[in-house]
Amino acid sequence: MRIRYPCFVILLLLFSSQAVGQSFSTYRNERYGFSVMYPSDFKMDPPPENGDGRRFFKDDGCSIIASGINNIGEESVATGMRSDESNFDKVTYRSRGKNWFVLSGYKGSDILYIKSYVGAGANNDLWIRYPRTLAKEFSAIAGRVSGSFEPGDLKEVH
Repeated sequence: MRIRYPCFVILLLLFSSQAVGQSFSTYRNERYGFSVMYPSDFKMDPPPENGDGRRFFKDDGCSIIASGINNIGEESVATGMRSDESNFDKVTYRSRGKNWFVLSGYKGSDILYIKSYVGAGANNDLWIRYPRTLAKEFSAIAGRVSGSFEPGDLKEVH
């Protein structure tokens, strides 16, 4: 079998090896029940008083925010997706499922990625933002973080 896209395969292996070499820790939110892995070398903001999530960051401009919010406005996947599109200068990727959506694109000189789980009682959100200049180094890490994001109980208000 002939590989048609050898550059893509090489880049995929390069990005995967960068994420594999990175050590990760896991954050689990007590209030909303979601969990996410984040790079162990990231700093963490102190927890907010309401316990809705955390921000992880590096001084190079990379940040990860994992949070929960009660869905008092009865937001749906479609309305949440439309609302979050306003956070971008340009959306380059959209996907959605029964209870989730993903948006990715540009905000200023940064890459912004949003993954949201939407439920009748609560929403769980993941925001990843990093400078475009660090895309080569950080894209695989962002993919691993996103892939690890697991929602909590979305049926109940917390």
